[in-house]
Amino acid sequence: MKPRFIAMVGRKGGVGKTALTLGLAAHYARKGKRVLLVDLDPQGSTSLALGADGTGGNLAAVLLGDAKPETVPCVTFFNCPPIALLPGGPELENINAACPLWESLADVPADYVLIDCPPGHADLDRFAMKAADIVLACCEPHRLAIAGAARVLDEARAIKPRPRCAVVLGRLDERRGLDTAAPALLAGAFSVPVLIVRQDATLALALNAGSLPPASGRAAADIETVCRWIDKQTEREA
Repeated sequence: MKPRFIAMVGRKGGVGKTALTLGLAAHYARKGKRVLLVDLDPQGSTSLALGADGTGGNLAAVLLGDAKPETVPCVTFFNCPPIALLPGGPELENINAACPLWESLADVPADYVLIDCPPGHADLDRFAMKAADIVLACCEPHRLAIAGAARVLDEARAIKPRPRCAVVLGRLDERRGLDTAAPALLAGAFSVPVLIVRQDATLALALNAGSLPPASGRAAADIETVCRWIDKQTEREA
């Protein structure tokens, strides 16, 4: 099976892209899948969360065709198999004339290539979406984040061939009426599946401690649901 490229995109910061990326990575690695994390964020959020060097120099060289990702470093955790990581950082900020992402990473062995996109950087977002089989538009249940997800979906729909898209609504708080109503409202407005990741203190604590998302809990159950949706898209294309 060829690698599945999955882009986590959201024009606004703080909407759960990195948490979702790490959650998907942990889920698939624990299932015995080969996972490659691509931190396309000049802020290097995923890289910093995993304790990796956050300059982005190696990834920038790969994307510009100046280096081959022959040996991609792996990050090892006590509660999860190793995960390959191409760290992000500020050297990604002004990349121009990059090679297509799928071409740059063609020789890296992976079942899933998970791309953590930056906030507020439309060019890098489009670069990732052009390579993606699946685009997950990440937002939270408030107006500004939803507006960012709408822009992501509009741009993804203009790509040929068009990636499969879904909205992932993060940090959903079941105690708030507006939050619980949001998935159905957004599904009707955007005409795409809306998946949720509920607010979960154990997830926040793990990320703050530099650990991968836990294998159990509310957020873990929701991330498993997101993975099932992703895998159904893969089955349809097989």
